[in-house]
Amino acid sequence: MKCRALLVLALLLLAVTAARGQEAAWTFSAGYSNIQFNEHTNGTFYTRDGPYFDFDFLFRIPESKVPLLVGGGFGASGYFDSRDVTFPAFSGFASTTLYSDVSLFSFEARAAMPISFGRGPRGFFIMPKIGMGLLVSNYAIDTVQVTPTVTILNTRYFTGAAFDIRPTIQAGYSWGPGSAGIEASYMIAWGDFGDLGSQAQEVRIGAFFRFRF
Repeated sequence: MKCRALLVLALLLLAVTAARGQEAAWTFSAGYSNIQFNEHTNGTFYTRDGPYFDFDFLFRIPESKVPLLVGGGFGASGYFDSRDVTFPAFSGFASTTLYSDVSLFSFEARAAMPISFGRGPRGFFIMPKIGMGLLVSNYAIDTVQVTPTVTILNTRYFTGAAFDIRPTIQAGYSWGPGSAGIEASYMIAWGDFGDLGSQAQEVRIGAFFRFRF
């Protein structure tokens, strides 16, 4: 997993180097994210709602007849939940709070094609975008197991890797070197998510800001 992350970072550095002297842009976005795993076993639980942030660096391919942008990006989303439980104890009953912290980190190669509705660098636009690469998942989820003789409180930890594909659509307004707007994306990933299964689907809705230079 570390080797894959280093490979993606190396590709990003190559993209920055190749972009010198070419039209390039940084983009930052943040907003609401919804996650769904295909299973959760062994008493694990999670919330489907959480925040995300994302940034990427794209540059235009030199001498391309279409405005195709390529590069890489990094994103992260977090899902935090808690629930109160009551269980038998020596004095009768006891209660505690269980916590669930699930995080996703994506390292993706990306390509995009802006479609402008204005003349020159100013005006409204939409931009389809596609990303794919490494998705790292991490969680710490409290569990409780009640037996006739003992109650066991435990925290399950896991870090795993998966492959993800993420199509995105952005719509906004450009005023020259800067642009802003809204975005929506859908991600599907296959890999090892521990007790949460082998597949994840994530939907994001947020706002973005782009600076071109």
